[in-house]
Amino acid sequence: MLRNMGYCVYDSDSAAKSIMDNSPVVKDFLVKKIHPQSVDAIGKINREIVASVVFSDEYRLKLLNGAVHKAVREDFRKWSNMRHDQNTLFIECAVLCESGLDGEVDAVWEVVAPEQLRVKRVCRRNSLAPAQVLARIKAQRDEADALGRIDRSIVINDGMRPLLPQIESLLGLIS
Repeated sequence: MLRNMGYCVYDSDSAAKSIMDNSPVVKDFLVKKIHPQSVDAIGKINREIVASVVFSDEYRLKLLNGAVHKAVREDFRKWSNMRHDQNTLFIECAVLCESGLDGEVDAVWEVVAPEQLRVKRVCRRNSLAPAQVLARIKAQRDEADALGRIDRSIVINDGMRPLLPQIESLLGLIS
């Protein structure tokens, strides 16, 4: 919605995927630290294997996040420096605090929805089973606790309340 309104939005999830797909260092890390079959013979990441390992092994998830979050922070800084003429930039990030990107922002808008609705949306979008989605949500629980300690604005995305008035109201606060 913000992009459609003309704002620059950094999508940290897409950036992380791109970094992983294009970084020989990250691919080597995946093979050595996550699972030997994380990357196939032609250099393509097997995301099913990586996800099955990291979402069932907290230690490996922390290893992976540490490597990827650092790369995403560096990428975000490059991205934002190239947009120095913009007054307002946005970061879309599921793990803002855990990634360290919370230190890069002036305000936090948390988008919330009931868990059951979030699971349904992710299952539909990513063709995952509900148990897989719930494992990912569980892996992000610490993020929810960390966000609870941050002054933030809430955007309710429950399919019932219109989003546009909520976003316009928040944009009015930063003008």
